[in-house]
This record gives sequence, structure tokens and C-alpha cells, in this order.
Amino acid sequence: MPLSKRCEEWLGQISLYLDGELAEHLCRELERHLEECPDCHVVFNTTRRTIELYRQYGRVSMPGEARERLFRTLNLEDLLRDESGSG
Repeated sequence: MPLSKRCEEWLGQISLYLDGELAEHLCRELERHLEECPDCHVVFNTTRRTIELYRQYGRVSMPGEARERLFRTLNLEDLLRDESGSG
């Protein structure tokens, strides 16, 4: 189900919110929106948890084959080619 224009706007503010850089009145509005919108709530929680895990574990190497499968699944093959210098 496509996100509403309002959801897209709020999702664009999540990083600022999590970094403590969003204006206080906008924080309150975003928090209200997250209480009412389960889709945005899921994205918010996933983003927050991803940041927490990265801060806890840092950059972890991934086996090349798994990395290639992930990039293909996410349609990021161009980045694989760019890194290998063959594109």
C-alpha cells in the first residue's frame, strides 16, 4: 500500500528526530503521527533499531557471496560494479 504524502514527509524527518535535531514542536507532531500510523511506526522502529545495532557492533564484514545476493535483492548491482572498478 503506497504511503500518503504526509507519511513520506514524516519519514523524511525520522533521522533528524533520532539525532535530536528536529524542532521540539515537530517532534511532538511526529510522535503523534507515529501513534496513529502503524506503517510509519514500523519504519521508525526499524530505523531506530538499525542505528542502535550499528552503534553497538560497528561495521561488520559480510561474506562476498551474501553481500552480492543482498545487493542484487535490493537492486543495487550498479554499486557492486562501481566498487569492483568494472563499470
